[in-house]
Amino acid sequence: MTISLEPASPAHRLYLSQLALYLRHSRQILAAWDHYSDRHSDPETSQPHDEDAYGRRQQKRDADTLSAFGRVYYHADELVDVAERQLAALSPSARTRRYAWQIRELRDATQRLYAVYDDWLAVRAALPDSAHPGTKAYEEPLAESYAEAWSYLDQWAIHGQALFAVNALAQRQSNASAPALPSTAPTHQGAATPPRVRR
Repeated sequence: MTISLEPASPAHRLYLSQLALYLRHSRQILAAWDHYSDRHSDPETSQPHDEDAYGRRQQKRDADTLSAFGRVYYHADELVDVAERQLAALSPSARTRRYAWQIRELRDATQRLYAVYDDWLAVRAALPDSAHPGTKAYEEPLAESYAEAWSYLDQWAIHGQALFAVNALAQRQSNASAPALPSTAPTHQGAATPPRVRR
């Protein structure tokens, strides 16, 4: 994909806001899944009580997470690229080194997500004409694709907040290096003479 996003641009702010929505929704989806898993699995062995029902619920988790990531997907590489450029301009520290590691994780997850999607397109193109949405021949490979993507989506849920942290540090540094404005307005000598009223 073409990388053309500028830091702090309107597009950058929009993509970050879309990421914020994903982070919130993904937490809700994961919390709902954890609640289901706890209630429908053996507490000692973690084995599901009903494997078929458990598998269907897991597929829903995967599909819901990918759907929540939808808008972020198309600009994920751009967001990572901006964060990498912002980090390069920051002074090295233990904190920035941690952010750098998190952003590398996001870069890897993004590339793998794009690869999963390309693989799905190839699988879909090879399906018989009778395989269309709603049929088992279509839904099974689609569910497998969602399942493969889920761990990379989870990496975005885990590390996505680092993009906001890096952006905040970069903005703070940019504001600190901006030239200071005069603290007071220039003083004019003498009071202004009021206009003479014509009588």
